Amino acid sequence: MAPRHAFPSASPGHSEVGDYGQVLNWSAAATPYSHGLGGVDQDRNWLLSNIMVVTFCVLLGIVLTYRWLHRAKAYLRQIMAMGREADQRYWMHEHSQIWPRVKKHLLYAPLGHNRHNREFQISNAIGIGTLPSRFHTILLVLYLLSNVAYCLILDFGYEMEYSVIAELRGRTGQLAAVNLIPTVLFALRNNPLIRLTGVSYDTFNLLHRWCARILTLEAITHTICWAVNTYRAAGSAQIALTLATSTSYQWGMVATCTFSCIFLITPSPFRHAFYETFLNTHRILVMLALAGVYVHLDKASLPQLPYVKLAFALWGTEWLWRSLRICYLNVSRRRGLTKVHVEALPGEACRVTFDLRRPWIYTPGCHVHAYIPMMSLWSSHPFSIAWAENRPKSPPLEIEMEKLPSHNPSEVKGITKRSSLVPRQSTYSTRTGKTLSILGTVNETAANKHTHQLPNTSIPREATVTSISLIMRARSGLTRQIYERASKLPGGTFRTWGAIEGPYGGHETFTSYGTVILFAGGVGITHCVGYAHHLLTQYAAGTCATKKILLVWSVPNTECLEWVRVWMDQILRMEHRREVLRIQLFVTKPRHRGEVMSNTGSVQMFPGRCNPNTILEKEMPERIGAVGVTVCGPGAFADSVRSAVRGVMDQGAVDFVEEAFTY
Repeated sequence: MAPRHAFPSASPGHSEVGDYGQVLNWSAAATPYSHGLGGVDQDRNWLLSNIMVVTFCVLLGIVLTYRWLHRAKAYLRQIMAMGREADQRYWMHEHSQIWPRVKKHLLYAPLGHNRHNREFQISNAIGIGTLPSRFHTILLVLYLLSNVAYCLILDFGYEMEYSVIAELRGRTGQLAAVNLIPTVLFALRNNPLIRLTGVSYDTFNLLHRWCARILTLEAITHTICWAVNTYRAAGSAQIALTLATSTSYQWGMVATCTFSCIFLITPSPFRHAFYETFLNTHRILVMLALAGVYVHLDKASLPQLPYVKLAFALWGTEWLWRSLRICYLNVSRRRGLTKVHVEALPGEACRVTFDLRRPWIYTPGCHVHAYIPMMSLWSSHPFSIAWAENRPKSPPLEIEMEKLPSHNPSEVKGITKRSSLVPRQSTYSTRTGKTLSILGTVNETAANKHTHQLPNTSIPREATVTSISLIMRARSGLTRQIYERASKLPGGTFRTWGAIEGPYGGHETFTSYGTVILFAGGVGITHCVGYAHHLLTQYAAGTCATKKILLVWSVPNTECLEWVRVWMDQILRMEHRREVLRIQLFVTKPRHRGEVMSNTGSVQMFPGRCNPNTILEKEMPERIGAVGVTVCGPGAFADSVRSAVRGVMDQGAVDFVEEAFTY
């Protein structure tokens, strides 16, 4: 069979491929297959690229369908279960045997038995990463195998092996260019697919890493195939001459070497040990690699150039949007820059409050990226929002206070004007004059009642806030620097300026579940406090289906309770709190047994570790309606909660949401 000849052009109307440098031996059999589209089956390349794109669109359609059905079910459940508890009986159980099994053995399942977000560690300071879930592993394996299959769909019937190598060169180059798009898209914080699908950025970041690895392997294979045919044409002298005389090949080699460098420095030990350095270096190298690919394709007039342009457009547009958004929220011509107040807390943590320059929409469960240039220049770090409120610029005058609307959530949302939605009346007497605290009961006299009364800062989904507070546990890098600076100053506080970026996440509000169980480990309490406050507010307003909330918090010692004491005390003073909210505190390392005592039935403290299996086995028979479970905490703790949820999946309708930052 005759060898395949080069296509005259990449596609109809496309210009001839050029800039392949000087050639030493035109008569060599391998020379026509060492550059341009010689031996490349571009029609099949287009076909396989289109198949890859269609497959991605089909998968996206399946995810969107699932997500929209999930939202529709949650909406129906919420509006049908906001009344009596009897209205929630239908939603207590899954009315199918298949779906609980799918969630238990696929969607919520770790790769193996229990381990998912618990990091593999060589030592206390060096970790080598976590395992993807079973569902994510299946997706990644299928994605990898499909790329391998596309690379191996070659025409092996030709006599000259040069044409097969050239076809593999063209195939891997085409696939690498196509894979640039999801690699860049999945890395963006403002990836539009996150909002459309409700899939967390943590999941897209996992997909980004694997897309990049496959892209790098394809780029290396592409370069090796070129080098093999070029070497067979005229030896190593031809390789050196081509790189010396062709701008396209020079920058193509730069791109391949840069991608290889990124591949070598991205393993978890390097990424976690020097994260801030890694992140900045990573961005510079990615920009260099993309520039190399762009010049390589542009100078040679190759048809894959639009893929790189799209990747640049996605990255540039998202970067511009983020920059404008950060400036809008944190910079004001009248009020200046966002002010940051840092307060050192017991347990090696800091409470960091950002007073924003413009109102900001808050959603429970969301997180932000915090910038404090005085400590870390342009670097940012993700933190869950512990508390958000709308602080007045100055105290209102007495004559103005008579005109201000009530802080009662029912009046804020106009519910008293609607006969169908009447705010709930508490079944507990308030004549005792006592207020619960997270660590005890405080007597409240008539003289100091007004002093201790905290405003009900109800924050519906559409409300705006001007102040957000974060809890930063001192570990290494930025958080350690902030804590050490604050703890050394008089009063343990300091002020500076900074910025926030967000909000991100917060896709699930849990207002459609009759029972909500919030698990928090350590500083993960910041993810759960907002949910507790939001659900209590919505319960008082009669706009949610939630009737039971259990907050489980595991901490190493009682000092950690100070992190959120001011906010938990406010939650414990909220109307209807006794009817809905229970709190269980587990102190794993108490200094003495007398330190862990509970003097109220709704706030209980226990020494030792939290056992999620025991808690869920007890709560499931007493549940009201569907159960929503969320967890935020260390990997091992989150894995134990995941395992416990899977263990009760066949007892009723249970959904599980994990908040994680596995960078």
